[in-house]
Amino acid sequence: MRSLEELRNVNDFVSVIVPIYKVEEYLAACIESITGQTYTNLEILLVDDGSPDRCGSIADRYACQDNRIRVIHKKNGGLSSARNAGLENCTGDYITFVDGMTGWTGDLLSLFYS
Repeated sequence: MRSLEELRNVNDFVSVIVPIYKVEEYLAACIESITGQTYTNLEILLVDDGSPDRCGSIADRYACQDNRIRVIHKKNGGLSSARNAGLENCTGDYITFVDGMTGWTGDLLSLFYS
């Protein structure tokens, strides 16, 4: 797998920001819906907004498996605060948000990019 630096130099780099709070039951499917996209020139920022369930540890586990994933752990501040934390840490040419409860269906990122 290529490093984030190598990915940034290929095509437009996309930052996908996923605020997560009390979505433990849906988080794995959400993350896999993003990592499974055919457009792979992306970073995924999972923003753990102080979730009291296992969201933080699930996010950390996925980050260890895929170098495109970064996890931000923060004190709970609500959806806007989590999105802002993602915005402060993203490096993409384009930015999109994904709800931690739903994820994406199909190959949306490639569709949007084209």
